[in-house]
Amino acid sequence: MASHVSAYSAASSALYQSTIASTGIQRETFGDRLTQTRYWLYNPEDGTVMGRTPVDWVIYIICIIVFLLALLGFSAVFCGIFYWVIDWNYPTLQGGSSILQTPGMSFRPQPHIGSTLIRFLKGDITTYTHLLDHIEAYIMYYENELQVGDRYKDCNEIRKRRTDELDKVCVFDPIVLGGDCVKQQNYGFDDGQPCILLKLNKIFDWVPEEYTPETVPALIKDNWDENDPWWIHVRCDGDDDATRENMGDLSYFPQQGFHFKYFPFRNQQGYRSPLMFLRFENPHPGILLMMTCRAFARNIIHDRVEQVGQVHFELIVD
Repeated sequence: MASHVSAYSAASSALYQSTIASTGIQRETFGDRLTQTRYWLYNPEDGTVMGRTPVDWVIYIICIIVFLLALLGFSAVFCGIFYWVIDWNYPTLQGGSSILQTPGMSFRPQPHIGSTLIRFLKGDITTYTHLLDHIEAYIMYYENELQVGDRYKDCNEIRKRRTDELDKVCVFDPIVLGGDCVKQQNYGFDDGQPCILLKLNKIFDWVPEEYTPETVPALIKDNWDENDPWWIHVRCDGDDDATRENMGDLSYFPQQGFHFKYFPFRNQQGYRSPLMFLRFENPHPGILLMMTCRAFARNIIHDRVEQVGQVHFELIVD
């Protein structure tokens, strides 16, 4: 059997060689390829280098240089627009349709940016240490020793809106947040009475407008003072009946909300947004509380979809 296979292979090889010879085609060898490569690198007959004559190479290199110079020129023009034309301290997206006309709100603790749920077990500090750390890290930014210097202004005596020295920053003293929501009491988490830190997001050159007796909303009318209208009031409520029945009493520190004297924000160095605490006095344990807090000023609108003028979060006290 082996002899038959060997004979068949020899016959096939002979037939292939005869076919190649009959067509006049010769197989390309490795030496032929080396020769072709050498002639591509430099062909003495045509005077070409890598397939191009020296004149072609000069034209090609000039075109590349012109293209790169044009690219650098366009880059320089755009850099000039960004660095010399645009004012980095003033946002350009302004106008009636811009979302930059109304501030949003945010809350702490929110250790996970993708979640708005605050959940912990009353008395078990291991379940809310990370929540306390998140609040404390933000409060530390407001320590008095960090708000000193010529760019800061003591605004304790200001009772209305500011009209002068707007290039300076009003010092925000955390003492206005009261004595119930403090680090020494773990911000109420030990007792199942959590304190939630609220703040307005910064909007360049935005100035709150006060209500009048005719325009004040019913939600804040009981807490609104006609003789002291220069506050952005904040009110929180449940999103559904189950939340409103189980969230218990709510307290605010300061009671009125955010004072007008901390506005406007004009990108002042060291600016601190005003803060306030929302405290749940007696939330029902084990119930998902779906909360929305809204800020109230005459020129603040509320949009649930865009989260303008308000903030939403959930709370479970186990």
